[in-house]
Amino acid sequence: MVTLLLSGGLGNQMFQYAAAKALAKRLDTSLRIDTYSLTKKTQATARAYELDIFNIDVPLVSSLRGKCLIKLRPYVQQHRAFFQKFGFLTDTYAILYQPVIETMKGNITMSGYFQNERYFNNIASDIRRDFTFRKPLADSNLSLSERLKRINSVSVHIRRGDYLSNKSASANFITCDSCYYEKAIKAIAENVKTPEFFVFSDDHDRVRGNISFAGYPVTFIDWNKGSDSYIDMQLMSLCKHNIIANSSFSWWGAWLNANTEKIVIAPEKWFQDNKKNALLDNFYPEGWRKM
Repeated sequence: MVTLLLSGGLGNQMFQYAAAKALAKRLDTSLRIDTYSLTKKTQATARAYELDIFNIDVPLVSSLRGKCLIKLRPYVQQHRAFFQKFGFLTDTYAILYQPVIETMKGNITMSGYFQNERYFNNIASDIRRDFTFRKPLADSNLSLSERLKRINSVSVHIRRGDYLSNKSASANFITCDSCYYEKAIKAIAENVKTPEFFVFSDDHDRVRGNISFAGYPVTFIDWNKGSDSYIDMQLMSLCKHNIIANSSFSWWGAWLNANTEKIVIAPEKWFQDNKKNALLDNFYPEGWRKM
């Protein structure tokens, strides 16, 4: 059995699930999700189980083994090779692929973010099927989705929120500036005929008027809030092209985009730490453009 100790927001949970699903399939065993860490009070942004928006049916548990790994994680990290012998798998840098996952056997407990397509690229079709949304779009989202499919639509994801307000997040992640977005918009316009831009953000008030769209049509999608926030990812995936932020949320919006001729533009810097930024070439899927 593979037990996944789930943590983080929607995009992070998707990475973890995809890696765990691929491991369970390789081992021809079952997968279960341990939600203990989601109930734990920490200084990080409060999170809840969010994978129920997809057509996923996996047992949810809160196991003693999982609790022990969470409580002992710093010690386990220091002695990772030793604990791997007993089926405990943790990652180092979230976006750095851990080849040891290819040789682990038996009952495995996973704790980490596992943010790398290499973990699940061999079952990409399974993951795309699992990450289909349960609820059909309705009202303004339905009419917008039909429009996105007709035109050369380009999603623009701008994340500010906890990257500015949360000390832990701001110490780890940069906030993509207007220069990045305007260069990305220019690159799209040079390669896409009559593009129309659709902005998804957690801070529309700050974004409006601070980014130039060079006269191209732009629409701000500002009505999906609270429990409906995930719909922004669904709509991003329906756009023909994507400009992402340094956010796993928009990474998945672009990855789920089924357009075989899509252009995806991603930030050259994601982290405050340039050692981590040096790993981005192996984090972005083939064909995505750094800018």
